[in-house]
Amino acid sequence: MRGLHWFRNDLRLDDNQALAALTERVDEWLPVFVLDSELLARSPVGLPRTRFLLDCLESLRTDLAARGVPLQVLEGRPELVIPRLARATGSGLVSWNGAATPIGRRRDALVAEKLRRAGVETVSRRDHTVFGPEEIRTKTGGSYSVYTPYKNAWWAAWHREPRAVLRQSPRLPPPIPGFEARDRSALAQISLGPIAQAGTTPRLPRGGEKAARRRLATFLAKSVACYAIDRDRPDRDGTSRLSPYLRFGAISIRRCVSEALRVAREEPSAKAGIGKWLDELVWREFYYGVLAHSPHVLTRSFRPEYDALAWIDDDEAFEAWKVGRTGYPFVDAAMRQLRATGWMHNRARMVVASFLTKDLLIDWRRGERYFFDALVDGDPASNNGGWQWAASTGTDAQPYFRIFNPVAQGERWDPEGRYVRRWVPELRGLASDRIHAPWLHGDPPRGYPHPIVDHGMARDRALAAYRKARQSASSSRTRSSR
Repeated sequence: MRGLHWFRNDLRLDDNQALAALTERVDEWLPVFVLDSELLARSPVGLPRTRFLLDCLESLRTDLAARGVPLQVLEGRPELVIPRLARATGSGLVSWNGAATPIGRRRDALVAEKLRRAGVETVSRRDHTVFGPEEIRTKTGGSYSVYTPYKNAWWAAWHREPRAVLRQSPRLPPPIPGFEARDRSALAQISLGPIAQAGTTPRLPRGGEKAARRRLATFLAKSVACYAIDRDRPDRDGTSRLSPYLRFGAISIRRCVSEALRVAREEPSAKAGIGKWLDELVWREFYYGVLAHSPHVLTRSFRPEYDALAWIDDDEAFEAWKVGRTGYPFVDAAMRQLRATGWMHNRARMVVASFLTKDLLIDWRRGERYFFDALVDGDPASNNGGWQWAASTGTDAQPYFRIFNPVAQGERWDPEGRYVRRWVPELRGLASDRIHAPWLHGDPPRGYPHPIVDHGMARDRALAAYRKARQSASSSRTRSSR
């Protein structure tokens, strides 16, 4: 039998669930990746994510070519491209790893139905998370909306049925004859139109499975022991930086968990750091569960009482936030890091999201969309979960009255000002005790702006807006219950 494996967010050979299921059953096969024309047509195209995707695809193409297998990279609508290629190759089986977003699941169902009508069998596996949303349930069968009980249930499920058994790179059957891979130059040309229009060209990490495995090994060997302390310090290289690789499946989540647990057994001094890092991986799965059970979070607040928030449409302030010219050095350093690298430290993400939604009172959806386009690791579930957490509109979010002070956050997490000096060169000459609030010591250095908003005033304004939204929602519920 002949078969196709449809690569998507699983751009690797190691521990690939659906790929292993296919190769066990077919005599000849072809791998295929489809650049969805509808997704490419959306504006703006996320430049960092698209560039990183192409690098991951090139790495995968090289790995497959070394095994004599040509990767087919095609453009179009998957529900048309995949059945057409199945007919052209005479394939009776098509495999893929299941999507984790509402749009992806609808696309998968459409492709599966087209293939079923053509008499082609399909195999789908869950690969992007350790446990699916349907596997982590409350005692009454519902979904979790608070992280800690979810985490406890997640680990209970792990101990009942550990998922650390990894599927090594499978034995690949010979390719279906008569099909050639695109060469590197052709692959690079596929999406040059959308990429060229996207604007900035941040410095990105190398894509692909080998780069992901190296990054994991380096993190576990050199950084994880101090992770519990360093993870909140953007002035240090204390995080794994694996999020882009997990986003595109260049490394499996099971390998990350398995390797981390192995190091914890072998190096007791690393257990605390590994525990904290694993917490972050479970947070990722928590947000996927939220998205699966409450898909409305992509467009509305998880907590409906905040849908009535009176956001401020201040385009000038939003632009200042985007380019890192708010006058708050910690915020500006983070936003400039994003523009330069397509990535931002997690502590900084929380601070800049709080600043946009609470200090500027700008709708979290505007910030979420900008992040999704600008981040190399832009992920619908985690991006949405993080923004709604910061805006206090989401599940298990910080209370609305907890508003980050951008100066205090900088002083606490960048005490010597190294992070600010790296990304805000106008302030490199300032002493550490002045760098996070330069306007308090006279005019800021030439070229750097005064704060665009007073934090104390903005905090009071935000508290009033949130209280009003809550009161409005409470009044509406009272009227509807009469």
